Amino acid sequence: MNKILITSMLSTLLFSTASYSKTHDQNLKNNNAYSTENLNYSASGSAEVKIQRPVDEVFRILTDVNQWPKINQGVTQAIEPKNLKVGKNTIFKESIASPIPGIENWTNEWHVIEFEKNKKFVIAGVEQFAQVPIHSKITYEFERIDTKTTEFERTIEVTLDEKFIQGSTKGEVEALYRFLGSQWEMANHLKRYIETQALQK
Repeated sequence: MNKILITSMLSTLLFSTASYSKTHDQNLKNNNAYSTENLNYSASGSAEVKIQRPVDEVFRILTDVNQWPKINQGVTQAIEPKNLKVGKNTIFKESIASPIPGIENWTNEWHVIEFEKNKKFVIAGVEQFAQVPIHSKITYEFERIDTKTTEFERTIEVTLDEKFIQGSTKGEVEALYRFLGSQWEMANHLKRYIETQALQK
């Protein structure tokens, strides 16, 4: 009788442990998921450029995020982890150089929320440069014009509101406006990098 009782208790314990472990892992996965569903992206900036390279090449280079320090010289300092293969739900960290005096360099954790090969790549996260955190989302879109030309569009959206304006320093507000207005500059970083690489081949 004791053997049966002990065996039954062990079976229940093992089942409960396995069940808890599975639920715990799922909760961790859910907690790591980044949702933009209830965010109000109230302000944005965008720019389009034509890149004289095929769309698959442009997409491949930009989504190789470990190349960003070379592409965005003076902006992206480092990407972690190294040798990252990007896809939907990938998470990576970008160390960013401050664009204005008085703001320290910072690191953003980016979540890839959309990934459509040769068409669209979207990252979202929380900007860490200001006293008041602000959510941002960057959308990269790629359109094939012809076999040798890609129209590339870059758009940044942020959850700008009164709470950010009132709780941030003048320099932090200026830095945010600088990010919103730098889309043409950032798009051209990519254009120059890709077209220069092509000439060197």
